[in-house]
Amino acid sequence: MKFKSRHIEGKGRGKTLGFPTINLEVPKRFSLEIGIWAVAVQIKDNKYIGALHFGSVPTFKEHKLSLEVFLINTNNKDIPDLDFEDITIEPVKRLRDVELFSSPEKLIDQIKRDVENVKKVFNLQESI
Repeated sequence: MKFKSRHIEGKGRGKTLGFPTINLEVPKRFSLEIGIWAVAVQIKDNKYIGALHFGSVPTFKEHKLSLEVFLINTNNKDIPDLDFEDITIEPVKRLRDVELFSSPEKLIDQIKRDVENVKKVFNLQESI
């Protein structure tokens, strides 16, 4: 199931955690299961792989559903301008449920594991 979305302004928290994300508008009638996903991403003619979060953010006491993706196989400088661009996301594999972590550091440790798991899904060898 592919879907399209658009970039929206985020809080910048991913950047402070060391995993800058592209915050996305949750599409209408969105049926993706809540969780962390390995995804293929297309922005203009560029293709990436990423770790997608869909759900609440309990570690930071946010209950509203959010949708954001961390691009793994790129440098942020390589990402084209996102204004007014459709971003196509193809979920490949659901990795886990959204979880509450006791600290931001525990969340960072889990994100590192998530990134490694996404790389395994896409058969990438290098580590972050």
